[in-house]
Amino acid sequence: MVLEFFRRGGHTTLEEVEQSLVDMVCRTHEVYDAAMEAVFGGGKSKDTKRTVKSTDRSINEEQRRVRRALMLHAAVETVDLPQVLGYMSVVKDAERAGDYAKNLYDLAKYGANFEEAEDRAELEYYRDAVGGLIDEVAEVFAHRNTDRAAALIERADGFLDQYDDHVRAAYDSAGPASDAVARALYYRYLKRLTAHLMNLLTSLVMPIDRLDYYDEAKDDRETP
Repeated sequence: MVLEFFRRGGHTTLEEVEQSLVDMVCRTHEVYDAAMEAVFGGGKSKDTKRTVKSTDRSINEEQRRVRRALMLHAAVETVDLPQVLGYMSVVKDAERAGDYAKNLYDLAKYGANFEEAEDRAELEYYRDAVGGLIDEVAEVFAHRNTDRAAALIERADGFLDQYDDHVRAAYDSAGPASDAVARALYYRYLKRLTAHLMNLLTSLVMPIDRLDYYDEAKDDRETP
């Protein structure tokens, strides 16, 4: 029950919210790994589909639980309002990261298979980079390490332009349309997953009015 969430006091409540956000990121990695296994040769299967859908559903349920808990916490406790508002915002990013991990499995459903692709090494490089990013975000957020968060955001931000370059290259490619579409979507989903993970970390290093900063294209971002 939601009320049980508060019986140990206000500080414990926010700590549990933080742990819920970490758990959502960890579950996103479960979806991500299942999706990538399918895309890189495993193919679609009932077991993989079941894993992806059930884990994504658990992420969605956790998002609703966190939002209910924060709302009730704000109503009955003396709270750090900016922090509550910040977590209310970024829990959406934790949920959306899971959605984009799930979208990667859709590529396998549509027939994408990178197992014998000529550019497999490059595709794997970004697969592994984002997989490592998910792990790092979970660890950094769990320890509320602001220095590492800022460094990780800066490093991950550098990948966003690379993803755009790959989408553009897919658009301009002369190969089969199915290959171009698969790569355009692959890099697009990696970009959106990366951006939402970065937005989650902004709750550690940015004021409330600057959350969701990395949802914007670089040219559209306001000067800090």
